[in-house]
Amino acid sequence: MTDTNNAIPDSESSGEVCSAAEALKLAKAELEKAQAFYEKVRQEAAERLQSVRQTSVGDMIDGTLDAVRRHPGASLTMAALVGVFLGRLFRR
Repeated sequence: MTDTNNAIPDSESSGEVCSAAEALKLAKAELEKAQAFYEKVRQEAAERLQSVRQTSVGDMIDGTLDAVRRHPGASLTMAALVGVFLGRLFRR
């Protein structure tokens, strides 16, 4: 006697294989998207790092002063927050 209750019909088995293959294709596509995104972010970070290395201290100060002139309220708020933070840090 053969127990056919535990056997998986061929139609269900092939359906599972197809869905597994589709899932694998989708996973591969998502991995390729993630790799492309990582490469883009890495390239942008490398370019920014290079530009920071080429910037002098005078250029940074000029940029900061320009930002303070354009946004005095935000600059004042940031200065106050930094002051509070440093005050708490060095209180003891």
